[in-house]
Amino acid sequence: MLKQPIRLVVAPCAVLISFACAAQGNRGISVDRPGGEIIHIVGDLYEGRSGTHNTVILVTSEGVIMADPIGFDFSQWLKAELADRFGTTVKYVIYSHHHPDHIAGGIVFADTATFVGHEGVMAALNAPLPSNAATLDFNGDGRLDRSEATGLGYGGASFDRYDRNGDGSITGVEINAETPPPDIVYSDHLTITLGGSSVELMHPGPAHSDDMTVLLFPEQRVVFGVDFMHVNRFPATLGGYPVVQYVDAVAKVQDLDFDIVIQGHGDDGVKADLAFFLDFLRALEAAVASGIAAGSSLDEMHDNLFFPDYEDWLLYDTRRVNLITEAYELLTGP
Repeated sequence: MLKQPIRLVVAPCAVLISFACAAQGNRGISVDRPGGEIIHIVGDLYEGRSGTHNTVILVTSEGVIMADPIGFDFSQWLKAELADRFGTTVKYVIYSHHHPDHIAGGIVFADTATFVGHEGVMAALNAPLPSNAATLDFNGDGRLDRSEATGLGYGGASFDRYDRNGDGSITGVEINAETPPPDIVYSDHLTITLGGSSVELMHPGPAHSDDMTVLLFPEQRVVFGVDFMHVNRFPATLGGYPVVQYVDAVAKVQDLDFDIVIQGHGDDGVKADLAFFLDFLRALEAAVASGIAAGSSLDEMHDNLFFPDYEDWLLYDTRRVNLITEAYELLTGP
């Protein structure tokens, strides 16, 4: 039984974190219209924000290369905003992965854009349910009823929108009905060039989802990654993937040449922040493994495992218990 909270010590790099905060503070944020924000990052690269979700936008002389279109309302706003501010249209939409909270707005750009994703996106869009919805399918019938759709963007108004036939349940066909499949797919690496600018795509391997894509903007020295990498923020879920797979995936990102990190949720950071995130995941796994070895129950770990060196991270209080549970299940599962 764990008698005292386990203290996990990681010494953060205050200089780098301060640099990240200062860099963000120097960027102009536009909030002059409802719908979202457009934040200037560097050169012709911008960040688009919609509530808790982020994307990246590269403006070129021949049009826009963007990452996740997020949701329908945001994409409608962004399409008008790009036309108004830059007099341009979206030519490429690059999916980070298939989860609908990141790509459901793609249909808005279907009149001008070519869609790009990892080869796994196509299979995922044709699966009975998106992979993060499948974790909610507790009765295993290949669909979500209203009582199951309690998180990850499937409940409430989202459920009503996805329940296209009104039968009280939703399927992958319904969820993805308006999501354009990729026109271009790749397996490991791909470079997209437009108007003299380029973005390099890289598949980091399975973590959070099997079909992840990382975007590297080499001229701007910026990387964009979603859900498997975080900056000073607790993830919503490990998604059934062990820590070692996150370590492998993030290590591939760390091998890239960049300074600024833009993540799919939360604030921007710098390259060193990815190492801090991996430090937390390793500490989480080690603490839970120690608790298991000591014969502690999951409830006891919920009550006694704390991570004080990360308690200032976003969503620490709301996600700590769930991450302990997921780490426990991964370490004790079949």
